[in-house]
Amino acid sequence: MSKFIGLVGLMFLGLQGFSQEIKFFNQRPKKNISIGLGADGGILSLNHEKLHLFSFKLMMSNKIGIGLTQDYSFSNPQNYFISLPANISFCFGKRRVLFEAGFGATVFLQINQPFYQFCFYPIIGYRWQPLKMNKIFFKIFAALPNKLNQSNISISESEILFVPIGINIGKSF
Repeated sequence: MSKFIGLVGLMFLGLQGFSQEIKFFNQRPKKNISIGLGADGGILSLNHEKLHLFSFKLMMSNKIGIGLTQDYSFSNPQNYFISLPANISFCFGKRRVLFEAGFGATVFLQINQPFYQFCFYPIIGYRWQPLKMNKIFFKIFAALPNKLNQSNISISESEILFVPIGINIGKSF
């Protein structure tokens, strides 16, 4: 009987530790809002990100945003574009510092013209994701656009400025 009570007591202590871990896990922020420089949003973008937490070491990120970019000519740009980036990625790692890999797509709408282009790309990067709400979120990543040669499906033959390296900084809530 004393072995049974000891076993039940040991299980109870194990479940207490596990429940505290789950409680801490559920308090992690699940949304980010950030300003992005470069990569999928063009030159500058405003992004909203929703995180789906699977465990301490794995989460999925869905991001949408709106941004601005121009053509390659910095001194005398002829065309300006509104970018609408969206991506899905998986983040792997321990606690705050995570490796990120996924896919994204951006629609570039030319201002004052009935013209658009679509770009699809892989994403790879690192992120610093806080464990508490209202803290700073930081991400650096690379997004390399596709090189398809179909009209309006690729930016390979266009003059859209697509910076392959991006930095996002914002707030988690």
